[in-house]
Amino acid sequence: MPRPGCGYGIVMSKPLFEKYADDYASSRPGYPAEIKSLLKEKFCTGSCPVFLDIACGTGIFTQLMSDGCCNQLCIGVDSSFSLLRSGIDYYDKIAYVPVCGRGERLPLKPDSCDLVTVAQGFHWMHRHDSLTEILRVLKPGAGVGLIWYRRKDLTAPHQAYIEELTRHYNPNYDPKFMDADYMGMLIDDGRFDDIGQKLFYDSKSFNLDTYIRWQRSKSFIGDAIEPDLLEEFLQKVRAKMPAFFPNGVIVEEFKYDVVWGRKK
Repeated sequence: MPRPGCGYGIVMSKPLFEKYADDYASSRPGYPAEIKSLLKEKFCTGSCPVFLDIACGTGIFTQLMSDGCCNQLCIGVDSSFSLLRSGIDYYDKIAYVPVCGRGERLPLKPDSCDLVTVAQGFHWMHRHDSLTEILRVLKPGAGVGLIWYRRKDLTAPHQAYIEELTRHYNPNYDPKFMDADYMGMLIDDGRFDDIGQKLFYDSKSFNLDTYIRWQRSKSFIGDAIEPDLLEEFLQKVRAKMPAFFPNGVIVEEFKYDVVWGRKK
């Protein structure tokens, strides 16, 4: 698995998530609507706002933010055509414009966006270059929102089992690889004001098949473990989960960290 380096995020040596893009689209836990409400109330108060979601993957957060509303423009940018295509195939009616591109070089005009978000993806990007591009495409006074979700309690019995199993099959696994002081990053950058941070909490229920697809879609599992060992890993998860959830409904608790700032 790629490792953090030089304080600029994680340098990807190969495309991630593409092998199991359909699993990514159909099993990821998504985001609570309160995050959408917070960001839109702060930054999308005018008529016909333009919203850009960078590293959108299969469009999970982009689709949530769009509302299917015709008086706004929602754009999802990702470097992976495979992920974009899986999102297009997954949703009955896609409510955003998918575009191939990277956060470090956005295919948008200057001063064109009311809100730019990165959900569960900024840690893969070069921080300074991406913030510079985000600032370029933001309108004066517009905002950026950086969002992550994490499993709330890794010490719960089923989570402790998953953690131990993951470390066994991927010795490079680090559950804190996404963690950093992103609010401090925006403060230190000096090009934002109205900087804030808020935590949200939510839960999601999975059946066993969806839960297995979610495990396989993770970079530190599906992308990091060799295919034959991956199947062995997933078989062990499939065999063990009913012991923790005998009714067949696997419940995961999540915490969501939202950091935002306004272009000066």
